[in-house]
Amino acid sequence: MSRQRIFATYALVVVALVVLFAGFIAVKDDAALIGALSAAGAVAAAGFAAVAAVGSMRAAAESGATARRSREALARTARPRLQPSLSGTHGVVRCSGERSAVEIIAVWLLSDRGPVTELVAHLAPGTEVTVDLALPAGADAWQAVEMVWIEYQDESRISHWRDTWQVTSRPDGEKVFVVSDSDLVD
Repeated sequence: MSRQRIFATYALVVVALVVLFAGFIAVKDDAALIGALSAAGAVAAAGFAAVAAVGSMRAAAESGATARRSREALARTARPRLQPSLSGTHGVVRCSGERSAVEIIAVWLLSDRGPVTELVAHLAPGTEVTVDLALPAGADAWQAVEMVWIEYQDESRISHWRDTWQVTSRPDGEKVFVVSDSDLVD
């Protein structure tokens, strides 16, 4: 049912109650009847106030959802593009696209020992940071790295992101990093 129909229905009920009360009061000059009708009117008014409150809460929830979607859309447009890769026994985080990233934390989770963490203050588009994973000479970095977790913000600090990258194999056997989880942090 449309909002206009709902409003019209409520308006008709209110008008009917007012006419009913006025009719009883005009016909019968009885204090008890007037008191009962007044109490019934108060109950009806409370009911209408409750319906209005529910409508207001619903409108507020819709407004909050709209604001959240708007914020997420803005964050997605400002999002820098960071991607991990491997070069020999080193980990590399590249910034591509048109946006810079700031306050970058890259955590390389290794299968044979603890994680390697790198903190970077700023990465401009087209730049990268190289991290020594301290792997033995001749080691296969794709076998040693299980996943990479990167947390960062865009340069204007509109958005704060957490990405998790996992090592996967393509059908041709080549290993690559693929995003397994990407969260916009509030």
